[in-house]
Amino acid sequence: MKKTMMNVIAVAIVLATGSAIAQTPPTTTTPPAAFKMDAATEAKFKAVDKNNNGSLEGAEVDAYKADMVKIDTNKDSKVSPSEFDAAVKSGLIK
Repeated sequence: MKKTMMNVIAVAIVLATGSAIAQTPPTTTTPPAAFKMDAATEAKFKAVDKNNNGSLEGAEVDAYKADMVKIDTNKDSKVSPSEFDAAVKSGLIK
């Protein structure tokens, strides 16, 4: 009798815990908004990005060599769209 009662209690605990876990709402995360620059800056970036790879590198950055230390904020020797946008907004690129 005691063994049966213990089994019933154990099953009740498992069932109660399982339903509580099942009712926990899922956590959702909102992905960060995609980077978007204004149309004029985007057109300027695309005009300079001759190989259309989405970043400026090599000969594409020659015009900005004097300011690359300020423009290339992550120091990867490339200019990303967000770095280009920030440089335009700060006046480094006209």
